[in-house]
Amino acid sequence: MKAYILSLNKEANLTDQWDFGFLKDFLDGNVWKTANWNDFEIVNCSKLEKAERAIVAIPARHHKDLAAQVNKELNKIDNVVLILMGDEEADFPVDQLKHNSLHIWVQNPHMEKHDEYNRIGTGYPTRMKQYLPTYFSKELDLFFSGQITHQRRQELAEAVELVNCEYIFNRTNGFTQGYEPDEYYNKLCKARFAPAPSGAVIPDSFRLFEALECMAIPIADQMNPKGIVMEYWDWLFKEITPFPKTSNWFELNNIIKSIDYNELIEKQTAWWIRWKRNFAYKVMGQLYGN
Repeated sequence: MKAYILSLNKEANLTDQWDFGFLKDFLDGNVWKTANWNDFEIVNCSKLEKAERAIVAIPARHHKDLAAQVNKELNKIDNVVLILMGDEEADFPVDQLKHNSLHIWVQNPHMEKHDEYNRIGTGYPTRMKQYLPTYFSKELDLFFSGQITHQRRQELAEAVELVNCEYIFNRTNGFTQGYEPDEYYNKLCKARFAPAPSGAVIPDSFRLFEALECMAIPIADQMNPKGIVMEYWDWLFKEITPFPKTSNWFELNNIIKSIDYNELIEKQTAWWIRWKRNFAYKVMGQLYGN
């Protein structure tokens, strides 16, 4: 079966985007193969073919002014699972899409605006898995490497200086300007805890999903850079999530000291595996009308 990566904007290439990692793993059968699994051929295109059913993904921020054209293409397919990718600013007018059988998933969703849709987070970078070590030895209490680009990250930087544990906190000069990928993931896989400060617009970020995959416990941000506190993570996953969350990074030391890593990581890992399994079953159920 084909999974279409639709782009009506020549400047957009979803498969080159960092936030395509989780979806690509799913389409490649590396997240969970359901009982009705049908291997997917990923097809980059600017037009869709007539079909009974298909998964379609678009780089949504690059199509904010092209909703009518997107809608026209989608209606060539009888039953569509549409995944709106990479639109952290929530610019794409999803409410303008009209189709008789359309199942919409929104990546980087916004509370209130996307309440009625299926939701997925940023996920992990596309090439992450190739850099992971085969064995995770937890020798480090806390690890963070990244830019200090807004108030939430500045507060984290100040709070880390007060923690009483073994940590690595690496300020970088720009995106991807820190450790080489193999060293970055090696250090993350050695860490028990990984702070996940807010993204540029909403709390969602790569760091939380990288931590989940590396069996580190993410400490998730509940505040966006504008200072608005929100119960974002439980809303995103539509259930109570097991990892700790904070709207005050100066609680960092107390959070780490209050958690039994071995106990929580077992619970978190089981939850994460179950969520990925349920994601696969839900998408395949929508695709086949189950």
